[in-house]
Amino acid sequence: MVGKKFQHKYLLYLTCVVVAETRKGYKVLETQVFSGRKKPKTKTAYYYNIDFDKGRGVWEEATK
Repeated sequence: MVGKKFQHKYLLYLTCVVVAETRKGYKVLETQVFSGRKKPKTKTAYYYNIDFDKGRGVWEEATK
C-alpha cells in the first residue's frame, strides 16, 4: 500500500500518495491542484482505513 497513488472519488482536484501505515490508518501526502493556482499545494494528512475501502471509501486507486 505504501507508495500507491489515489484520486478522491468526489473532489477531482485532490490526489494523495501513501507515505506510511499507522495504527488506525495511513499517513499520506495530499496534493490540491486548483485551476487558478500555478503550483500544486501539498500537505501531510492522516486518513482511516475505511477511507481506502473499495466499497465504502472515498479514495480510488489512480490508474495512471
